[in-house]
Amino acid sequence: MPVDVSKRRVSVARADFLDSRVACPFCGTKVGPRHVTREHLDVPPNPAYAASIVCPKDKEQFEVVFTT
Repeated sequence: MPVDVSKRRVSVARADFLDSRVACPFCGTKVGPRHVTREHLDVPPNPAYAASIVCPKDKEQFEVVFTT
């Protein structure tokens, strides 16, 4: 079954991520800072910041880009 590539990057508010209120785009499991595998400083917006996540339930990898 092919994975929807558009789900690999989600934009969220930094506060929602820090409070673990971000849902995995594949299964809906809530994720937060403890699920980060890599931080990215070269992704817009300014200040640029994003994080790679591995969902603890389905093990799918995706990227969270912070909007604020």
